[in-house]
Amino acid sequence: MRHTPKSMRLLFLVVFLITSVSCSQYKNPKSFFDKGDYKKAYVLWLPLANNGDLDAQNFIGIQHYLGLGVERNLALAKKWFEKASVAGLADAQHNLGVMYENGEHVEQDLISASMWFYVATKNGNVNAKKRIQRLLNDDKVFPNQFNHAKDLAQKYLNTKRRD
Repeated sequence: MRHTPKSMRLLFLVVFLITSVSCSQYKNPKSFFDKGDYKKAYVLWLPLANNGDLDAQNFIGIQHYLGLGVERNLALAKKWFEKASVAGLADAQHNLGVMYENGEHVEQDLISASMWFYVATKNGNVNAKKRIQRLLNDDKVFPNQFNHAKDLAQKYLNTKRRD
């Protein structure tokens, strides 16, 4: 069987693509996280988070919040959720809202929780909308309090738009 230059290039391309995909999965922290190898995910995410990757910051926060691959540390979870929240990541905004709702490493503050949930909702997080509905339906937050939270959120969003 004789290989033509065209078939050799095609073979090389296929081998290259397969190698690239497998190597990228090897360096992809999300794939390690999904497989439950939280320590490896953390090691790969930390430099990304330190360099401003918002998803990495959120996942580092999740790992500290739940104690996945690291010791549970709510102070560090809050730190990473805040970094990604202020930069505009909806999932981190939701997670920060949860910390305020539950009073975890912060004083319980349902208005701040509602504010972050509202911001997260405006940024596309559907779980935050469910949290708001539950807070209102369970009478944990009254409509006037939620309106105040919305005003705070709107001021925050307007400030972010100017940046």
